[in-house]
Amino acid sequence: MAVTLKDVAEACGVSYSTVSKALKNSKLVKPNTKQMIQQKALEMNYIPNHSARALVSKKSGTIGLIWPSVDRVAVTHLITEINIAIKALGYTMFVSIDDVATASKKFVEFGCDGIVIFDEGDGSNLPPEIYNNVPVVAYGVDRALPYPIINVNHAEAMIMAIKGLRDKGIQTIDYIGDTQTNDARQIAKKEAIVQYCNQQHLSYRMIDSNGLNAMDAETSIKNFQQHDSLSEGVICGSYDITVGTINALNTKQRPVIYSYDNIPQIKKLDYPIHAIGVPTAEIAQQIVTTLDKIVQGEPTEQTYHLHPSIADNQ
Repeated sequence: MAVTLKDVAEACGVSYSTVSKALKNSKLVKPNTKQMIQQKALEMNYIPNHSARALVSKKSGTIGLIWPSVDRVAVTHLITEINIAIKALGYTMFVSIDDVATASKKFVEFGCDGIVIFDEGDGSNLPPEIYNNVPVVAYGVDRALPYPIINVNHAEAMIMAIKGLRDKGIQTIDYIGDTQTNDARQIAKKEAIVQYCNQQHLSYRMIDSNGLNAMDAETSIKNFQQHDSLSEGVICGSYDITVGTINALNTKQRPVIYSYDNIPQIKKLDYPIHAIGVPTAEIAQQIVTTLDKIVQGEPTEQTYHLHPSIADNQ
C-alpha cells in the first residue's frame, strides 16, 4: 500500500498540514522540523500523489509534447532542450509518438496543462476541441493558426547560406533536401532557395534527399554521384542530411557546406560546416516561455519571430 501524507505525519508526530508544507519546502515550517519530515518521507518511500494535488490546484504540472520524428538528431536535441526548459519552470514533460490527433486527445484526457506541437502544415492542425480546452504552442513557419506559433524563419536561413556561398565566390549551388514533402518547414526552405536564386540569376539544382535522415541522404547522394558531381557550394536541409552527404562524398570532392539546424552536434563533424538556423536552446526557451504564459493566463503574441545565425565547427 502506498505511503500517504497522513502516514508521514503520524510517524513524525506532527499535523498533516505541517507535512504538506514541509514537503513543498515552505518557509512556514521551521528548518529543523522541515529537515526531519523530509528525511522521514524519504525513509518511508513516500511518493507525492500528483493526481490528488491536481484536483485541488486544477493544474497537473505536466506538458505534453507530440514527437514528430524519432530518427533525427536535430529533432531529438531540440526536444531535449525543450525538456530542460520545461523542468526549469517546474513542469514535467510527457512525450507521445502517436499521430497528432491521437496524441493531443490523450494529453487533454490526462489533464496536461499545455501541449507543444511541431507544425508541419494543414495536416498537423489541431481541432477546436483540443486548443479550446488546453493551451497549445506550435513550432513551425509563419502561418495563420488559432494558437501561438514560434517561427524560426527558415527562408531567412536559406538566404543567409546563399549569401555566405556568394561571399566565398561560389555562384553554383546545390540544395540537398526533402523536396517531395508536404511539411511546411521543408517547403519554406525549398521555396526560398528557388525564389532567391532566380531573383539573383544564380545557377542552382534541387537534389532530393528522399527524407530527412542520414541514411536516406547518403544513398541519394551516392546515386546522384554515379552520373554527376556536386557543386562547389552545397546547402543541406537538415543536420542529418549533412551527415549523409559528408558520408557520401568521394575523396575528390570538398564542397563548401552550409547545414540547416544550428545544433552543438556540428562540433562532432570532422568536415568543416557552417551551421545555420536559430540555436535550439533559444527555440526551446521561446516555446516553453510562451506556453507558460498561456497557462498562467498572461497575454501572448500570435507569432514569435526568431532569427537565424551562423555557427562554424572549425
